[in-house]
Amino acid sequence: MSLSKYVLVATAAIILAGAPLPAFAGAIHKDVPDKVDPSKHYLIYLHGAWPESHPLSELHPKRGKFEYEKILAELAARDFEVISELRRTKTNPRKYARERVVPQVKSLLEKGVPANNVTVVGFSKGGGMVLVLSTMLKAPFVNLVNLAGCGAGRFRAAYDSFLANDAPKMQGRMLSLYDQAETIAGSCSEAAALGKRLTMTEEILKIGKGHGSFYSPHPAWLDRVAKWSRTPPKPKTN
Repeated sequence: MSLSKYVLVATAAIILAGAPLPAFAGAIHKDVPDKVDPSKHYLIYLHGAWPESHPLSELHPKRGKFEYEKILAELAARDFEVISELRRTKTNPRKYARERVVPQVKSLLEKGVPANNVTVVGFSKGGGMVLVLSTMLKAPFVNLVNLAGCGAGRFRAAYDSFLANDAPKMQGRMLSLYDQAETIAGSCSEAAALGKRLTMTEEILKIGKGHGSFYSPHPAWLDRVAKWSRTPPKPKTN
């Protein structure tokens, strides 16, 4: 089912169920639209590694279906203008952040969207891209969200490399979320401690599905992302 058809079907289901429709709803784009509305909130969503090499219909052996289209639709239902695309197999995270995401953020800012109306959300491999992005962007008020992107277990090596080579260059504001049952990702506090120009808020979710908690549009993380990205940063005091 196409993304536009999914949104229509989901909306019809809500109406039939008698549930109230969202007061506002954004649109879904594959790239920064030619015309933007500076009063709206724009969200760039970066998925994990699984969809790079598997069709969306294929179930992960441990986590089930990655509900990419539903995730985008639920983000749009929370009044975000969502920008996202399915990446190619074995995308280089650093290169993609530098050559794709940084230009997208700069384009939004140049078109007049305030930095605090721009949010980049990355899950797993996409979360790793958000870490890298925090060292590249020179826009400290852009909202960065890392969903289970600080590796643990067999994925710890990549995170250790980032800590050793890049973490001190991190800047801006970031929200870090991971599930209490997580086994291949964990706290980003070590990176935050090294990034002296980074302000991080980190929370542990109690969904209970580990990495799979972000394979579906669960309100626990969706609502937290929506609320945090719309909360102005607190001014620093001496």
